[in-house]
Amino acid sequence: MQNRIIFSLDIGSSKIVSLAGSIGEQVEVCGIGNYYFTNNSKANDFLSVSNGVVCNLEDVSIKATQVINEARINADCSMGSIILNASGSSMYNRYTKSKIELKNQSITPEIMQQLIDGVYQTTIPPQLEVLDYEVQEYLLDNENYAINPIHLSANVIESNINMFLTNITQVDNMKKIIRHSGYGLAKLVPSGILSGMAVLNREEKELGCCLIDIGAGTTDIVVYENGFIRFLCSIPMGGENITRDITNVLKISRNLAEDIKLNYGGTSYTSNSTSKIGEGILITDHRGVNTTISRKLLIDVIKERLKDIFEVTKSNLSKQKIYDIINSGIVITGGTSLLPNIEEFAKQYFDLPVRIGVPNYNGDFADLIATPKYATSLGALYFAQEYMLHEITDNKVGTNTFFNKIKSMFSPKL
Repeated sequence: MQNRIIFSLDIGSSKIVSLAGSIGEQVEVCGIGNYYFTNNSKANDFLSVSNGVVCNLEDVSIKATQVINEARINADCSMGSIILNASGSSMYNRYTKSKIELKNQSITPEIMQQLIDGVYQTTIPPQLEVLDYEVQEYLLDNENYAINPIHLSANVIESNINMFLTNITQVDNMKKIIRHSGYGLAKLVPSGILSGMAVLNREEKELGCCLIDIGAGTTDIVVYENGFIRFLCSIPMGGENITRDITNVLKISRNLAEDIKLNYGGTSYTSNSTSKIGEGILITDHRGVNTTISRKLLIDVIKERLKDIFEVTKSNLSKQKIYDIINSGIVITGGTSLLPNIEEFAKQYFDLPVRIGVPNYNGDFADLIATPKYATSLGALYFAQEYMLHEITDNKVGTNTFFNKIKSMFSPKL
């Protein structure tokens, strides 16, 4: 099969990233475009996206278009369609069930489709939209589960479908951004699902694992078990919250706080940093004054805010009663996962195995994008390869999407 071109677009709270990808038997990144938000006397880009929610449509649209075009020019390819991430605190999952009385009939593709169509009859709050759904196990005669019950006989079949919901206005705003760019929207997918495509392996999803993607403005949580998504949510906390705490406690500018977080921060007093814990960190503050700040205090601030993020995560897992299905442990990804010793800190907090999720990619640009910071944007290309490859028929799409007839990303091929 001839390779196809598709673009990923990751709109975060501290950066916008686009990758142009060649999709076929393998995923090959052909071009990269990115824009990192700035905070200076002329502009504060960090006000454009807050906790995953777009707050300045014009500014984000312009920058997103620039980033996509940069990736396209870098890849020397024509325009195509885009897989875009969706995040924010209104993102969550909800189960719906449909039941059909069969009277010992054989289960046909038409019966399964009828069960799937029940998703669209489910009553949901008017401010929310079904972003997508995953068809999970089918219950036969109220006692036996089957993943593919085609041609089996049963008296009653019940579907178990997991819907992914988000705020309808946020979806509308994201679509406006794509329309402004002149490209087509192929799919809008929860950020956590995209990151999982890049950093999780099949065994982890089968055994049961929890992905924690800690970005700048949000932390996306996805729990897998038996290969299915059992829980999904996004909490409005991330690395930028840590930076703001450092700013407030140490009385320094936001940019300087981010700099010392990256260069001297961590979650342990025995960090790999060249600065010892007993030593101070010499800085020049926003007033031009040379001063020394406590590295111990810096690490204490980082640990407390991370503890808050982990506490909300753990509370969500416990509330949903799914903590005990995470047999494979926890995978942490996103830019904040690069903090030194965060893996050990998370192990102690959750009392579970923990690893850092680095995207599984070794092609062109691997030295730049095989890092947790690119998990979402790279995961979008893997998503296209696994679920949408056969729908891509033309890479010269322009403003019309070529996925008009695409089925749900998880629906079975009947």
